[in-house]
Amino acid sequence: MKKIRNWMLAIAALLIGGSASAQYRPPLSIDANWSISQPLGSLKDYADKTSLRGWGAGVQYMLNGQLAVGLRSGYQDFYERVPRAVYHDPTQGDVSAVQTRTLQVVPIQATVSYTFLKQDQPVLPYAMVGVGAAHFKYEKYWGEFVESDKSWQFLVSPEIGINIPFGKASPLMFNVNARYNYAPYKLGEITSFNTIQGNIGLKLHLN
Repeated sequence: MKKIRNWMLAIAALLIGGSASAQYRPPLSIDANWSISQPLGSLKDYADKTSLRGWGAGVQYMLNGQLAVGLRSGYQDFYERVPRAVYHDPTQGDVSAVQTRTLQVVPIQATVSYTFLKQDQPVLPYAMVGVGAAHFKYEKYWGEFVESDKSWQFLVSPEIGINIPFGKASPLMFNVNARYNYAPYKLGEITSFNTIQGNIGLKLHLN
């Protein structure tokens, strides 16, 4: 009987401790980040410059002190201007032009994240995965001619990062993370969408 009572007390202590940890900050949070994205693989062949034109925003809800679910979106713009060359068009014949290549990406993803330390720590490392879809807007110009496409494609994005609170129990935190993005997007030179993305911004827990 004494052993059962001790087990019950231990379980109660764990539940109370977990609840206290979960309530260390309000469970609902929002974040906003500036995004820098480096194209990889065939995307780099299409537009090889690092994109500085990006942002992201999301909302999360903590299920306990370490596990959270959420939703996020954002925007990234890839751009490349290729020197003048002669291109063959099946309908127009040979075209001499400066080629401009663009690709805009707008993701919408559900997220699950796990923070490796309790919420009372000064630095909070975490891992996250986002799963959803992205809207791709493809435009390739040569002279007055343009090849364009708009479509949706599956997108998966694993991520690692850290949150650094501005003081103990502060609802405002500095966020920095690295994310890999993959989509089976195929068009023209692009056989798949692969990028490494760095994000920096702020996260705020809402009362």
